[in-house]
Amino acid sequence: MKLDFLRPLYDEIGGYVSVYTDTDRIHESTPQAVELRWRAAREQLTAAGADAATLDAVGRVVTDRDVAVPGTAVFARRGTVTLTASLHEPPRRQIARFAALPHLMPLLAQQPPPVPHLRVNATRAGGEVLAVGGTGDWWRNWTTSRDWPLHKTSVGGWSQDRYQRSVEETWEENAKALAAEVAKAASAFDARILVVAGDVHARSLLLTRLPKQLREATYVFEEEVPADSQLLADAADRALANWTDGEVRSRFADWQVRLAHDHAVQGLAAAMTALADGQVLDMFLADNPSSTASAWIGPAGHDLGASADELRDRQVSNPGTDRADAALVRAIATTSAELNFLPEDLVETGSSSAFGGIARPLDGVGATLRFAT
Repeated sequence: MKLDFLRPLYDEIGGYVSVYTDTDRIHESTPQAVELRWRAAREQLTAAGADAATLDAVGRVVTDRDVAVPGTAVFARRGTVTLTASLHEPPRRQIARFAALPHLMPLLAQQPPPVPHLRVNATRAGGEVLAVGGTGDWWRNWTTSRDWPLHKTSVGGWSQDRYQRSVEETWEENAKALAAEVAKAASAFDARILVVAGDVHARSLLLTRLPKQLREATYVFEEEVPADSQLLADAADRALANWTDGEVRSRFADWQVRLAHDHAVQGLAAAMTALADGQVLDMFLADNPSSTASAWIGPAGHDLGASADELRDRQVSNPGTDRADAALVRAIATTSAELNFLPEDLVETGSSSAFGGIARPLDGVGATLRFAT
C-alpha cells in the first residue's frame, strides 16, 4: 500500500482533529442519533483544545443529511477539512482526537485505499478503460474506432471474402488502439493489475497485444459489462483481494529471509529508527486497534523515534509526542515506503513484554530495509 497521496496532510503538523463516527441514518432508532454523537464528540474535542472553526468544518461533514453512509472519518486543522472518507461499515471504534498528527491508521486498516488497477471493457468497436488510482480517483476513456462494419455477415457474391477481411482488420485495429490506451493508463496510474471484461473475441485480441508484464497481471471476467458497472467492480474487488493477499505473503516471506541477514528489522523502536534513516522499503504491521504505543516526533515526516534524546541526536529541537501508529503512517507516506497489514495467521502472539503481546514480528512491527545495517 503506497501512501504518497497522504503527503499533503503533513505539510504542517499540530492541532489536528481526527473523528471517526457512525453516520448510518437508515438503521437508527433515534432520528437525531448522528447529531447526538457529534455533539458528544465536539464537547470532548473542545475540552482537548480544538478550535471552534475546525470543529465547525468537521461538523458540517459529519451531520450532512444528504450523506447516508455507515461511517465517516474526517481529518481537519485550522478550520479546514483536509481529508474525508466514507466508510462501508461503521467505524470499529468511535474516535474524537485532537493531536499533533492526524490519526489515519484506523482508516487504513478498516478501509485501505484501492490498489491502483484498470477495469477494461473490450468490445469489437474498441473499448472502455477505467483507471482506479490509489486514492480512489478514476477516469475513463472511450477509444476511437474506424467507421467500418463491426460484425461478420453472410452477404454473398464475389465481395464476401474482402468484406470479412475488412471486418477482421477493423477488429485488429480497434484492439491495437485499446491496448495502447490500456498501456498508457497502466503507466500513468502505476496499475498493479488489470481486470478485463467484454466480448470474448475482443478480449482475446486485446490480450495478445498487451505487453507481457500487463498480460501476466490480467484477470479475465467472462461477461460483457461496462467498465464502471458494479459487476466489474465486484470482480475487481475479488481479484485485488487475492492479489493483495499473495503479495503481502510473498513480501513477508522475503522479510523473514532478510531478517537473518541484517536486511530487515523487527520491533517498534528498530522500525522507527529505520524509517528515520530512510531505509524502509516495506513496513509490516499487525492490525492492533487497541495499541497505546507512543513515539517522539519532530516537524519533518521522518522525525520519529523511541525517545526524545534520539531525536535530539538527529538535531531535532523541541520534540513532542504522539501515537506511534500516527507517526508511522506519516513516516511511511513521506519516505516512499509501503505499508502492508499482515494476515492474522502470519502473526505470532504470546510475548508479555511486546506491544499487544505480539511476538513475531516483535511488537507487531517489521520492516524490510533498502540496504543492510
